[in-house]
Amino acid sequence: MRVNCEGNIVKVAVIGLGYVGCVTAACLADLGNQVIGIDPVDVKVAAVNAGRTPIVEPGLDELVAANHAAGRLSATTAIEAVDGVDVAIVCVGTPSAETGELDLRFVRAVATQLGERLAARTEPLSIVLRSTVLPGTTRDVFIPLIQEASGLTEGQDFFVTFTPEFLRESSAISDFQNPPITVIGAENPRSADAPSELMGALGVPVQVVKTGVAEGLKYASNAFHAVKVTFANEIARLCQATGVDGREVMSLFVQDRDLNVSAKYLRPGFAFGGSCLPKDVKALQHHARSLDESVPLIQSLNESNEYHIARIVDTVRSYGAKSVAQIGLSFKPSTDDLRESPYVKVAAALQAEGISVKAYDPIVDVHRLVGANASFVQATLPNLDQMLTESVADCLEGADVILLGTNNADVCAEVLEHEAVPVIDLSGMLALRVETALRGRDVQPAGALAYTGAAW
Repeated sequence: MRVNCEGNIVKVAVIGLGYVGCVTAACLADLGNQVIGIDPVDVKVAAVNAGRTPIVEPGLDELVAANHAAGRLSATTAIEAVDGVDVAIVCVGTPSAETGELDLRFVRAVATQLGERLAARTEPLSIVLRSTVLPGTTRDVFIPLIQEASGLTEGQDFFVTFTPEFLRESSAISDFQNPPITVIGAENPRSADAPSELMGALGVPVQVVKTGVAEGLKYASNAFHAVKVTFANEIARLCQATGVDGREVMSLFVQDRDLNVSAKYLRPGFAFGGSCLPKDVKALQHHARSLDESVPLIQSLNESNEYHIARIVDTVRSYGAKSVAQIGLSFKPSTDDLRESPYVKVAAALQAEGISVKAYDPIVDVHRLVGANASFVQATLPNLDQMLTESVADCLEGADVILLGTNNADVCAEVLEHEAVPVIDLSGMLALRVETALRGRDVQPAGALAYTGAAW
């Protein structure tokens, strides 16, 4: 048994004794806390009170038995048990409806029940939502329901956080005890105090963010895991269709820890482009069709990429802009390669909408482009040479909106010194001080965001 990092015994209620709730209750008890599980199902409660687990999970029976015998773990059907605890952790189910919509009835019901119990308390209760919910749910649904039922104010009279779990069946105890990260979402900084102390016993630094970020992290993780499985299977099917062992391909693939299995390419920004990615994705898509092999994930890549470009055009149009300054044209810095550049595509799309575009890219010289590079520009944006300006200042003059495709410090300084107009960040790599300064400016038209990104 490991003990709480502060040496304190925390009284905890875990509401919902399903898979996540049982593991959470047993592991927190094993850290030395006093834990009571709450569930309306008599069979689950009876199992815990007999020192047994109501679910199948390696090592959990032993953990429940040991902590029940030590007097640290018990269960009840009575929600009133929250009256005597410091922290209440909500682990109720959020099943899918037939439409795919998330069913929040259990979360809503518990929120109301907890709110009704708060009025009788003399000390604020810390409530931790651990059920998987979509971004915005804690802030817009869970907290308001508790406040409505209690007549009290979150962050003052009681505290609410969202803490995602990353438990895998068959390794849940190890996953709980050795988390890759510990994230606590809070709308008020004080709300994170109690759960930070409780989860800090796991020895991983606690990162406090807004509730929506913590909720989004859980879905990003699960969606990416699904993408990984699907991607590997689609590559394997394509390989198998031509007599190649996809397992060997993927075994080599994961050895690249610089690009393939790393943080690279996982920072939100603008669309992909260049001489390789669009061409090779198209080749795979055509290859799959020729083999009559279905690879829906791979087939969706270019469509999603083109949508990302169209989204920028829609944003510019929504501002009523007649003139745009676009800084940066090549698909990545320090090159004049414009092949399949999303920056060139967005400029062409804006022109097609009747919006005037001036562009600045110190490396691009239209008259020096050759081969496929020149051909792409001629086919996509034949008047590029007339759009290019000699300086950032010339490009910015008269612009209603700025598309910023670089994080170059000198360029950013000129943008900040220029008349305040909406800036759309296409690089996704601006320094925080620059982003903060851009966000704080007053711009026209009314209602327009002073700063936004390609996907944020």
